[in-house]
Amino acid sequence: MLRPLILIVALVAGGGAAWIAAQNTGPASDPVAETPAPAATERTAVLVAAQDVPRGDQVAAGAMKWLDWPADAVPATFIERTARPEALNQLSGRYAARPLAAGEPISEAALSMHPNGFLAATLAPGKRAVAINVNAQSTAGGFILPNDRVDVLHTVKASRESEGRTASSRTLLKGVRVLAIDQTTEDTESGTVLGKTATLELTERQVEVVTAAETTGTLSLSLRPLDATPAEASMEIEAPVRTIRVRRGTVIEDVEIN
Repeated sequence: MLRPLILIVALVAGGGAAWIAAQNTGPASDPVAETPAPAATERTAVLVAAQDVPRGDQVAAGAMKWLDWPADAVPATFIERTARPEALNQLSGRYAARPLAAGEPISEAALSMHPNGFLAATLAPGKRAVAINVNAQSTAGGFILPNDRVDVLHTVKASRESEGRTASSRTLLKGVRVLAIDQTTEDTESGTVLGKTATLELTERQVEVVTAAETTGTLSLSLRPLDATPAEASMEIEAPVRTIRVRRGTVIEDVEIN
């Protein structure tokens, strides 16, 4: 009886030893490749508005702050801390030339040295501001607001001598920015502004054309959709329609020429 028991124990012990040996001599598992850590993005700091600042308000030092920013995404107009470490104190006390939103990067063009002259501060380089007479009908029922883009149309009535000829209109300018309607220079909560004048941002040559056109007819503004807003370079003066007056006996007729 003792011998069979010893034999069984020996067989179990031998099988266990063989199993352990097989585990230790089995094929080695492939090493797991380590995922390389992503490269750290270089950071910098740019000057931003720490709070909302209305147009015309004085910008104190507490209204600005440095904000962490990706170094490879800093436009030239941003004020970078590494380039101008004293900018926060240097620009403190200036006036907001336009509304500033909290967190918005601040550029030199957004701040004015003087409390007045805000309209001049918002003009793009080389541009002029000129006002034209308007009414509700010529401003899309009052839905044209500051900062909208419009086309400027010139309408001329037929002369008394021109029999059978009606008024004619042509587009003088395209993609012009509206600076103000009367004294309103910002969007209104009502979404409409009814005024008697519209101030436009034009080049010096465009000012001359618009001023001359207003003396010979009426000007109207045609509102452009947002998705059709052109870049500044696309604003151009279309060639005016030239006419000559032809007399045939007692009949006087205006003929358009190219």
